[in-house]
Amino acid sequence: MHASLVDAFFLIMQIASETQEEIEQVRKNCGYYFLDGWSVLSAKGKDTLHFLQTQTTNDALQLQVGQGQSSAITDRQARLITSFSLHRVDGNESWLLSDNSKTLHDHLESYHFREDVAFEIVNLDLLAIQGPKSILVLEKIFSSLPEKPNDIKRNDFEGVPLTVIKKSFTGEEGFIICLPSELNENFIQKLVKAEIQSAKIGEQAREILRIEAGIPVFGKDMDGKNILPETGLEHSSVSYNKGCYIGQEVIARIKTYGAPNFALMGVTIEGPISPPINGSILLGGKKIGIIKSSVRSASLDKLIALAYLQKDHRSPDVEMDVSIDERPFKIKTCLLPFYQASTRKEHSKKLLNEALQIYKEQENLDKPIAILREAIDIYPKHAEAYEALGVFLAKQDKLDEAIALMKRLTEINPQEIMAHTNLSVYYMKQGRIEDAENEKAEATALQFEQAVEKSMAKKMKKKEAEQRKKEMEEKVGMFKKVLEIDPVDQVANFGLGSIYLETGRYEEGLAPLNTVIEKFKDYSAAYLLLGKTLEKLAENEKAIDVYKKGIAVASKKGDLMPLKDMQNRMNQLLHSSP
Repeated sequence: MHASLVDAFFLIMQIASETQEEIEQVRKNCGYYFLDGWSVLSAKGKDTLHFLQTQTTNDALQLQVGQGQSSAITDRQARLITSFSLHRVDGNESWLLSDNSKTLHDHLESYHFREDVAFEIVNLDLLAIQGPKSILVLEKIFSSLPEKPNDIKRNDFEGVPLTVIKKSFTGEEGFIICLPSELNENFIQKLVKAEIQSAKIGEQAREILRIEAGIPVFGKDMDGKNILPETGLEHSSVSYNKGCYIGQEVIARIKTYGAPNFALMGVTIEGPISPPINGSILLGGKKIGIIKSSVRSASLDKLIALAYLQKDHRSPDVEMDVSIDERPFKIKTCLLPFYQASTRKEHSKKLLNEALQIYKEQENLDKPIAILREAIDIYPKHAEAYEALGVFLAKQDKLDEAIALMKRLTEINPQEIMAHTNLSVYYMKQGRIEDAENEKAEATALQFEQAVEKSMAKKMKKKEAEQRKKEMEEKVGMFKKVLEIDPVDQVANFGLGSIYLETGRYEEGLAPLNTVIEKFKDYSAAYLLLGKTLEKLAENEKAIDVYKKGIAVASKKGDLMPLKDMQNRMNQLLHSSP
């Protein structure tokens, strides 16, 4: 091989390795990068939210100070003009965060006449900090952080007020720091010097993370040719209960009467060659979709792409031999996101298991202890992590710290018996007999209280179950009377199937539910109910078949809730099959 080709090959391999390390950094720790092209549009004045209510797809008036929401602006045909997030800073000012602020500003000004609201693009740099440990890093810098997605909070940094927005661009928990450019260097130094490792993330890694998370961007995955329901934004950026806005009639009509002809989904692609962006997907010579962003996924170890697919081809897990711009490809449909990030609780459990595994393999407790501290920081209510950390600290004779740890757990959860039991043990080791006896008595009292509460709850549950059974029987009688008049009545058959499933009369539930899906083939909720009933009867293969049919129906109609439920249940059945 020619020397220059060898050098190029090793350069590509080095870049791929660095990108993979950056992705792992965000998935497991914390990564940062500046949001190039993004900016903040300030809207200030006493009419701000009332004006935005008339222009945007979400319910701006419901926002309290410190809260935020995803939103969008459409034209009269519901074609997307731009998407953004709206954040209420205080009583009179809100921020609109966007990668298309100039378009957003110009559009709002074109509809702005007498309302008391002024728009101005704010001169700030936007630093994204992403990853499950991003909160641990920022807690060392700021006194408080926003808690829910799109929430916004002002903080002090070196005497300068900074704004923090909670927002994910990677699927992992993340934040945006809104910085004057002169503070960038000092803030980055704070990040790097934090005890939790932080690293700068390059553009290639960010793109892979974004697509794995199924996050479309304006100008690449969606534009002014797309109606909003095609993009998937209706699940996060649309209120169907607010007053009028431009494009509302079309969006509401699509929701009421079905799904858009094309909609954004995920596809995986076999082979090493990425399909061209905006390439037409043809099946048997017929156009069934169009490719958007694509990358090789580090998590899935295969090519993935966002794609608009025609509604007859939106069932997940369907393999197809297609051509994309006259080149053959084998693709497989899938629901977005490609990668589902762990919750804080799940991540904390992973850290606990990691610490326990390390403890089994080596005698040194320092590393397991450090990992358990992170587990508690990420999820402060993780009682098992407290217990393990207390045990390890006690093994190192750090009893005062172990005691302080258990006291902290009792503050978080005063009903945690384990904390008082451990305190009793640690006090006894210190020779503090009276304190040990008090904690033991507290643990015993809590056990007794919880036993009494459990017994009372059991009695109450039994009473409620009896009342519920009586109500169910009355409904069964009512539905049967309806079916005497009309044996294929949709509501009565579905209602019977639902009651029979809830009351354990699974065999009786099969007939009415089968009637529904035979006579009303697009009723996706009935497929879900029938699948659950078959699962209860241990008819797993039949349940899988029903879920496949139901997923196809729900995909075509855009019924997201039953679609995801059926997909999850089918996957669990497939993975549990021998």
